[in-house]
Amino acid sequence: MADTPIEESNLAHIGSDEDKAAKKAAAESDPMWKDAGTKVGIQIWRVENKRTENDNADFGINHWPKKQYGKFHRGDSYIVLETREDDDEDGDGEDGGFLWDIYFWIGAESSQDEYGVAAYKANELDDLLNGTPTQHRECEGYETEEFLDLFPHIQYLEGGVDSGFRDVDADEGGVEFPTRLFHIRRREDTKKIRCFQCKIECASLNQGDAFILDNNETIYTWFGTESSPFEKHEANRAAHVMADGRFGHSKIVTDVEDDCEEFWELLGGREEIKAASEFHDDKVPDETETKLYKLSEENGKLDITQLEPVKSNLDTDAACMVDIGRYVFVWLGKGSNERERKQAMIMTQDFVNRWERTKTTTVIRVMEGKERKVRAWKKAFK
Repeated sequence: MADTPIEESNLAHIGSDEDKAAKKAAAESDPMWKDAGTKVGIQIWRVENKRTENDNADFGINHWPKKQYGKFHRGDSYIVLETREDDDEDGDGEDGGFLWDIYFWIGAESSQDEYGVAAYKANELDDLLNGTPTQHRECEGYETEEFLDLFPHIQYLEGGVDSGFRDVDADEGGVEFPTRLFHIRRREDTKKIRCFQCKIECASLNQGDAFILDNNETIYTWFGTESSPFEKHEANRAAHVMADGRFGHSKIVTDVEDDCEEFWELLGGREEIKAASEFHDDKVPDETETKLYKLSEENGKLDITQLEPVKSNLDTDAACMVDIGRYVFVWLGKGSNERERKQAMIMTQDFVNRWERTKTTTVIRVMEGKERKVRAWKKAFK
């Protein structure tokens, strides 16, 4: 790949003392980051791109309510911060303090503006935490095991902040809200169960999964003939959580029978249910042969070189990009400079866009010595 003169790009000042100071000051000035990463646990922010009265963009983030953790609107983007105690899990001989993982999650219907703000604010949070967190770019439906493990249950909801969609809180007993249909499905690659809000019609059902139909007064669970015990259990659990939050205002009908007329009327009338084999889930991208690229700065130029994909070619004094198809890793050597580190993430995002893999590829930034925390890393060099 050709050298890129840094002085000719908008990256020329990235990594300078002035740049780092300015970015940390910007992060500290945003009240939404107050107390971010200061105690063990999970914190979530939603990107909220609004318009002023003059139709100017007003980009920012807002705290996501704790009772909504694990629920994500498909039209939105989110930033999730996990803070853990440093018990020397990275094997560097030091403990004490905190370790952080920053996840920015992109909904399938999230706008390009929202995605851009999520990436920018994730980097701002990274600056606030002195550039030490592991970063993960997560796409709806293709999340890493690390992300899924943060929550007991994952639920995808329709709409988003731009649409003005308001999800009624489970604790708002007696509040009326639109009828909703949820699809309960176990993801084959991780065995995790996910809950999707879907179109309210009989055509949404299939014989391989479980479903919940909620019309305020009654919460129905319907099980396909080939649905798994895990999916049935999750559907029943979720239905009881919904009902419990309404303090007796809703009843549950479990495992709907064919003669339940109200259920089928809510779906617009009964029709033939599609077979499990007719439902096509989002295909998880295949893993490919490892490709390794080294990124280094020499005499003011950014040099990108493709190397033989062996672990010994990871250079502690450089930043590297490791592409295995489903995952692209930005590996930062301990001796890499600040400019190389920032440019590596920017250029990796650019490559993913050029390869038209933005909706399926997980990008993970991992620091040298902290690879053990990233489960997929072991797949890069077999």
